Amino acid sequence: MRLKNFDLIGVIFLVIINVGWTQLPSRPLIIGIILAVPLIFILPGYTLTQALLCRQSPAPSSNLILRPSLKIGQPVSAVDHIILTLGLSMTIDVIIGFILNVFPIGLGALSWTISLGLVTTVFTLLAAYLRRRNHVKIEKIPRLRINIYKCVLIGLAILVAALAIWLSTIRPSATQADFTQLWMLPSNQATNSCAVRIGVQSFEATSVTYRITVAVNGAQLNNWPSVVLAPHEEWKQLVPIPLLSTNSVYVEARLYKSGRPETVYRDVHLILTNSKGSKNQKLAC
Repeated sequence: MRLKNFDLIGVIFLVIINVGWTQLPSRPLIIGIILAVPLIFILPGYTLTQALLCRQSPAPSSNLILRPSLKIGQPVSAVDHIILTLGLSMTIDVIIGFILNVFPIGLGALSWTISLGLVTTVFTLLAAYLRRRNHVKIEKIPRLRINIYKCVLIGLAILVAALAIWLSTIRPSATQADFTQLWMLPSNQATNSCAVRIGVQSFEATSVTYRITVAVNGAQLNNWPSVVLAPHEEWKQLVPIPLLSTNSVYVEARLYKSGRPETVYRDVHLILTNSKGSKNQKLAC
């Protein structure tokens, strides 16, 4: 007696419902999740498992050597069916996800539904054909007996899957806070004079007005009262440093924003050492 394909017919019916659901203009989220969960986690793996394990098992052997019970073409227990269904379904999901990501169609509700539905339909037809060809007899599926240990494992598996789905839906936090960079580097000149190169780059959301000062040994040397920078715009300036009688020169650059003109927003400094008579100078001037 041939095995009736009521389960495979139900699979095709669920695939058709999912595809039709994606075509509706208004789709409640809860109903969409209820329909999508079987298509993602159950149907592809179930139909592939039926296609792989639908053949008749050979006559039992009297060999005393125990062989693995899980073989393609031989019946397996109900727990093995569940594990294969979930494992193969998630494997198929990953493979289809990579394929969809390569093509312009991308990862969308419609592309996912059609792809998983097509793969599930192919496996369903293959399982139905193999059942018909091999004349599989109706056998009672072993009663599923789950103890506390198996309940814990299944619960942990469901928890991990739920956490994975939840983490995949979390969007990254907003971009980092707006800020502005101020930098200063020594610059040796061909004329043996000493200079520093200062720069400001804005990473603000809008255009900002800055005030920039440069001081040498505490005395102000240069002042730019109004430097307007658009987002990602950069300002650079070469500042000659006068050689003083002291062996070292302390150069400090300060940056102020227009909103708080009296508060130092950024502050950088350099110590330049006069090269005359100094062997361990930090910078030749």
